[in-house]
Amino acid sequence: MTPVLRAGVHAAVVGDALILLDLEKDDYLCLPGAGGAVTTGEGGALQVEDAGVFGVLDAAGLLGPGPVMPGKPLPERPLVSVIHESAGRPPTLPMWLDGLKAAFAVRKARKSAGVKDYLTLAGGPDGDRSLARVAEAARVFWRMAPWLPIEGECLIRSALLMRFLQRRGLEADWVFGVRLWPFTAHCWVQLDGVCLNDDVERLTSYTPIYCR
Repeated sequence: MTPVLRAGVHAAVVGDALILLDLEKDDYLCLPGAGGAVTTGEGGALQVEDAGVFGVLDAAGLLGPGPVMPGKPLPERPLVSVIHESAGRPPTLPMWLDGLKAAFAVRKARKSAGVKDYLTLAGGPDGDRSLARVAEAARVFWRMAPWLPIEGECLIRSALLMRFLQRRGLEADWVFGVRLWPFTAHCWVQLDGVCLNDDVERLTSYTPIYCR
């Protein structure tokens, strides 16, 4: 039987290394030299050509019965960013209320400190993905962000924006990426080729591993 990644486990090949993100355990695993021994297919199916690599994945509990439902396709890295652009208008009162509600939701999720709790803030895949509307909402949001009662690194910033967009009936992609030497994980929000909360120059060294 072709092994598949367990539900909640996502993989990326970076150079000659295989990197796995386990959302259930909120953990990353890096296997140097294993990138050439593994290829991923639809639904998480794996082609493992090295018994040692297979044994490590199996022993770590990262494999499971298949087939599994395919996740959201990984997008290409964004080419432009909106974070240095001015909003077309100042935030309205409903926008401020949505921003405050998003901040309180993220603060509640932060108490558990698990990535899965943050991901639930993004909502379902039924929002408006019109680039002009989403990009303008992001511009307005970053005008409000310094005044919201929460701050943090990329996970907090992305969770805030995703929750704000969800409350406005909008949708974007929440992308997680990894890099090596040293190993670093990062996340950002984008739609098509537009990054909504980061500089694109920062993202060039990251390989996407998961998209919400």
